[in-house]
Amino acid sequence: MRLVQCLKAEIEIAVKDYRMKAEGQDDKRVSVYAQHIPDEDFQHDSYYPLVVVSLNKVEDMESVEASGSIATIGLTIGVYGEDRQAWMDLLGIMERIRQRLLIFRKLDGRFRLVMPAKWETIEAQPYPFWFGYGTLMYQIGQPNERMADNWDRIMEDN
Repeated sequence: MRLVQCLKAEIEIAVKDYRMKAEGQDDKRVSVYAQHIPDEDFQHDSYYPLVVVSLNKVEDMESVEASGSIATIGLTIGVYGEDRQAWMDLLGIMERIRQRLLIFRKLDGRFRLVMPAKWETIEAQPYPFWFGYGTLMYQIGQPNERMADNWDRIMEDN
């Protein structure tokens, strides 16, 4: 889905200058993945730090009160750190992403962030791994039956 790719690109900009020590590497950049972690990328690399951008659901509404479509995106942010203060790296990455997405609320001229956006961590972290989560909703286009004649052209743009 185009929204996932656009969000991935925006998050890459937000974390491009962030480096940390991770699993034997002293200067590791944050890896950002669309939908899942591709195992083939880790033959000679580590998983962490990372952000996974996943489409969780799409809701299509059409009623008197509301109409349109909302995509819910889940972000999983993870870092590795044997230092008990590594949670600060996690929060630093989360905050960079949060600020960037609040400033640039419309992606690709078509996907608009819908509030509230949620950012959270869990109390019992699986040391030495530290995780945080974001839940974002974006307004997306809603097709309708009048678009049937343009089906092929519409699908080329996704």
